[in-house]
Amino acid sequence: MTGAAALSACVEPLDEAAVEQPVISTYECAAPGTGFGAFALAPGVGGLPFVPLTSLAAVPNPVIPRNARGNPIIRDDLTPYVANLSSAIQLGKALFWDVQLSSDDAVACATCHFHAGADPRDRHQLHPGANGSFDGLGTNHTLAAGDFPFTNALLGLNVDNAAGSQGVRSSVFVGISGAGVEQTQPATDPVFGTTRQVTALNSPTVINSVFNHRNFFNGRAQPEFNGVSPWGDRDGTARVWRTIDNAGNLGQIDLHILTASLASQAVGPPVNTTEMSAQGRTFADLGQKMLLVKPLRLQKVHSKDSVLGPVAEGRQKGLKTTYATLIQRAFQPQWWSSNKTVTLGGKTYSLMAANFSMFVGISIMLYEATLVSDQSPMDQYAGSRTFDAAGNLTGHNPALLDAVVTRLAAQGITAPLAGGGSRAITRADILLGLDLFEKPIPLPSTSGIPAGMGVGCALCHLGAETTSASIRNLQDGLEPGATAFKDAGFDLRMERMFMGVRTPAPTPPQPPPPVPLGTDAFTFDSSTYAVTVTSVAGAAVPPQTVPTATYDVGWYNVGVRPPEEDLGIGAQDAFSLPLSWTKYYQTVLTNPSLKQVPGGGIGCVTADGIPVTPPSAPVTSPFAGEVVGPNGKPILAGGLVAGEATDVDGSFKTSTLRNLELTGPYLHTGGKSTLRQVVEFYDDGGDAASASLSPLLRPLGMTEDQIIGMVAFLLSMTDDRVLYQRGPFDHPELPVPAGEGAGGADLITVIPEVGNAGQATPLPRFLGLNPFEP
Repeated sequence: MTGAAALSACVEPLDEAAVEQPVISTYECAAPGTGFGAFALAPGVGGLPFVPLTSLAAVPNPVIPRNARGNPIIRDDLTPYVANLSSAIQLGKALFWDVQLSSDDAVACATCHFHAGADPRDRHQLHPGANGSFDGLGTNHTLAAGDFPFTNALLGLNVDNAAGSQGVRSSVFVGISGAGVEQTQPATDPVFGTTRQVTALNSPTVINSVFNHRNFFNGRAQPEFNGVSPWGDRDGTARVWRTIDNAGNLGQIDLHILTASLASQAVGPPVNTTEMSAQGRTFADLGQKMLLVKPLRLQKVHSKDSVLGPVAEGRQKGLKTTYATLIQRAFQPQWWSSNKTVTLGGKTYSLMAANFSMFVGISIMLYEATLVSDQSPMDQYAGSRTFDAAGNLTGHNPALLDAVVTRLAAQGITAPLAGGGSRAITRADILLGLDLFEKPIPLPSTSGIPAGMGVGCALCHLGAETTSASIRNLQDGLEPGATAFKDAGFDLRMERMFMGVRTPAPTPPQPPPPVPLGTDAFTFDSSTYAVTVTSVAGAAVPPQTVPTATYDVGWYNVGVRPPEEDLGIGAQDAFSLPLSWTKYYQTVLTNPSLKQVPGGGIGCVTADGIPVTPPSAPVTSPFAGEVVGPNGKPILAGGLVAGEATDVDGSFKTSTLRNLELTGPYLHTGGKSTLRQVVEFYDDGGDAASASLSPLLRPLGMTEDQIIGMVAFLLSMTDDRVLYQRGPFDHPELPVPAGEGAGGADLITVIPEVGNAGQATPLPRFLGLNPFEP
């Protein structure tokens, strides 16, 4: 028995009784020129399919749905809380941009997200990193192009600083005066002294964050909102208050609003003592303050603001309304209307102040849900494409991309060449970059990416959202086969994968795992998911167990820094439990196998990666062509094991890719200053090798034209409405702390207010750099 026949014969049929029993199976792929491995990377073939980029405009908003007429409406599960959608959005925008939300009246939520949803400030933005040292720089340093990249293994650069965001000076909360003045006492921070503290991570954009299943780089903003903290159901103490009878008597309830990670995220910074708050200030204290002050009292609001225009004061600063009125218009009365008070920590508050965290979380979530940039040239082009059943392009309108070429030419942006000089960016560059982005990684190559192949970006930057950490992917699945896993009760938030054999390092670098090249026989233990190679190229070899691990889908270690410096999602939450779903369920469940984990596939293929027929699974199966185990699913699919290996340390959320040219510096450390530096980082296979490095990370060997094409593709993802700050991306005036001057006084940069029509000049890039500069 040889080849596919041997493979097919040794795969047990689905037997529900056998699923619970450990089974050791033997698989062979013995036909000449074949072996186990990843499938071919042609469109529509095998286990690493071509998943085309689609327009974000076609993705339903998970927080603000639309009715049959296309008008935005309140989501059904929010109707017990939200009385009026437009009023709630208005409240959310006012709170998001109001500097009075901070203890020193100088830092708003928007202060770290005012520029295309991110923070481009260049002075006093450094955090010393894990080693506690500024590595030759220091506080109040003004970043320059020569400071970047922070890390580059090939250039011998190894600076663990992070370009974060400056927040508040360290202080201790004292109280709130009758006029709403917050009283604090100064304190000294061990790292920053009396200067403004700086966050340890770069600020991600809030634009399109509505599509994230969890928020923050380490995912701590949970998908369910408890009304109080970022921790969702993990926080067993979180309670909100409501009236329980006509007399206005109050009771506490647990809040459990699903698909609300933005709300969980929004309630973190206002009481964070680095970002916005004095030590000891509670959300009820903040509510008491904000109910006494004039909204946006210190800031101008454009009369034509797309949301706040109707309540703008005109020539004076602020709004011609109060936060109490905005809350009353936005929320159902049982959450704010009562003559009874709430006692918290020995202090008395109104119901409205006691529930202020809930109002902040839900209203800012609804405002941020309007910040969707789905009209970029690439979104328009992607929406014009059609494909046949095999994934072949059958129609498109590439002229939709010419607006990018025209804009870059008008801005004088060209691509510097290694041999000297530079060249203009063309439509062909953008299309090349898209092709590289969409198609998976080819078989090993040392001479660039062959024509028709790609670099595998879309395997992680998946779907229209360009992130596998999206709500759609983690709830419904965007890859072929995901529906079958979901229907079978599998948890799409986790995946078990082959990690690949890394020691000794294969040369040239191994293609995407699963097993060493030429493997034609292995055994599989269904109780541990151990795949043990026993034959390579027809010759028996000492049994070699291939590493496998389970990870949180959408969170990856891409080698920015060593994981021991920052565990990312591998760290613990506020309750000493793992942030990672994988480790969490291994820890808290008596029987982790109740969580069914999808698994990576493997097939019998030719040397070119073409599946050998007949497949191991029936042609009608979503797993056709893959080796299946006793449960009828791909061999690594099955119940979570308490002691199995995980791959979560040093992993961070896969970011969205839209408007990237405006959101530098890049990566979670802010250690790259241009998009070319980011592309070259991935081309190098990352900067920091480690055991938990994603198995898809490896040197790519891209050519200069391919690197230019990738950058050009990323530039095509910029939405003009963001670039020119047109509604809904318009905003109030914002005084932004930008370092210290003589005597330690704040240097303030005033970002002018912008109305619905936007402004004539585009937003600048970080440090004004050419995105094609290395």
